[in-house]
Amino acid sequence: MPNSFPRKEIYVYTTEKPLDEKSVFAMNDKDLVIPDYLEDYSKKKWESDNKGWTSSVIPSALEVELVDNSMTIHCGLTEYKYLLGMVKLADEKKRSDDNGVIHGLSIETIPIFSDDTIILERRNSSSTQHGVGFYDFPTASQNAEMYLKKAETKYPGLVKSMFDMSGFPRFHILKSFEQIKPESLETSIKYIGFSRGFEVSLDSQFNSYIFLPLESGEVMTDNKAENRLVYRRSRLLDVLDSINRETALRDINGIRPVPCLQTGGFSIIDDCLGNILSFIYHTDNSNYSEAITILKESGYTINEVKPKGNLVKLDDLV
Repeated sequence: MPNSFPRKEIYVYTTEKPLDEKSVFAMNDKDLVIPDYLEDYSKKKWESDNKGWTSSVIPSALEVELVDNSMTIHCGLTEYKYLLGMVKLADEKKRSDDNGVIHGLSIETIPIFSDDTIILERRNSSSTQHGVGFYDFPTASQNAEMYLKKAETKYPGLVKSMFDMSGFPRFHILKSFEQIKPESLETSIKYIGFSRGFEVSLDSQFNSYIFLPLESGEVMTDNKAENRLVYRRSRLLDVLDSINRETALRDINGIRPVPCLQTGGFSIIDDCLGNILSFIYHTDNSNYSEAITILKESGYTINEVKPKGNLVKLDDLV
């Protein structure tokens, strides 16, 4: 049903080839208008549900320009409470709204560890109210004003601004894996596209990956590990085939995913599924069609985004 929420529908744009981080830019050159009803609703929900939380200023992507092997993300500014309010309102109404969409500027970087593994993390209510119980890569996070001071204090000079598409993903990695040092992140981050989902996310996400010189076991040493799964990169198709199953694929440590309350089975954030598809396209292309088929057989509608000319308006991904 069009506009119903949640629904298992994903839009994914995959670049023709991986883009070096130096070819990806974000800028504040658009105006974002939030409808009065969403502004009022979001303020009230924030006051009742999120006392003590920080509603940071965040960029919100509106258009993506793709020219000569580069990507420019055109953004406006808003606050996080309006993004979260958009999701909560859709959940209450059981339908998504085409007006006043807040996409944020979220980056998810897939870290590939030197033992050829990847790590998924189960989202929990202590850190978010968005997508609780779903798994994604721990690095997924909004670029936000509230992180600038923290980044400058701990890693001086790493993050230049809210629109920094090189520094911010590195900061997201460092705050996700405290065992990693900045000097381990000298390898280039490769951007591979963006995605938007309607099962849980509603906002959009910019997707990338990086190869790291550490084994996964070196970062599975703190209390965050209890919510994390470690899989061989070669098993990604089997991971996708486990989605929505109560008895899902065990990770390399014999740990089985915890079922999600919303779906009743192992679930991965919809935007993250888009990232995995683009990653498979670029690193294991012979399995890309099978990955699409597996998700479709799990009930997902996969929309592969084609730019109009050299531009994608994110509000058109509905």
